[in-house]
Amino acid sequence: MNDERPSPEQLFELVLDLAVYAPVGMLITVREQLPKRVRRGRQAMENRVQLARFIGQLAVQTGQREIAKRIEEQRAATSTDKRPQQQPSQRVTGSNEAPGGHMSEQTSEQTVASTPRPDDQPPRAADLPISDYESLAAIHVVERLRSMRPDEIELIRRFEVAHRSRRTIVAKIEQLQAR
Repeated sequence: MNDERPSPEQLFELVLDLAVYAPVGMLITVREQLPKRVRRGRQAMENRVQLARFIGQLAVQTGQREIAKRIEEQRAATSTDKRPQQQPSQRVTGSNEAPGGHMSEQTSEQTVASTPRPDDQPPRAADLPISDYESLAAIHVVERLRSMRPDEIELIRRFEVAHRSRRTIVAKIEQLQAR
């Protein structure tokens, strides 16, 4: 076998490459790449947090509606049993009621806004402010709602309620209209 040893100059260059040039090259690469990676990581986290927040809000709204529905069903069952009704001071106030037992203005407006009136014809897809609306996934519609005027949002709501009634879109519209 031919066992050739590197010369001292070659050894010096190898040590110089490993000890000086490699760390300098890594520092330059990190300096160039780190801000891009940080931005991508931050954007990914912000997207996940925003999605989690939206899902949480949707879950809370759905829970509130379900609780109000069950309370109303319980009241209806109690009143049909001919049992004496509770005193007004003992009544449990549902999420749709103000402290006096009356429907709150905001909730009654939301209920009216989310219920299509029979005399109103739902808009056609061609009348909507989003082109190709019917081919879009719900998340893409939700992203565009924030930049729309209230009358455009109402058109989308009316169309969605009349056609597909996607919960994600309807809940986001209710959230925007409540502001």
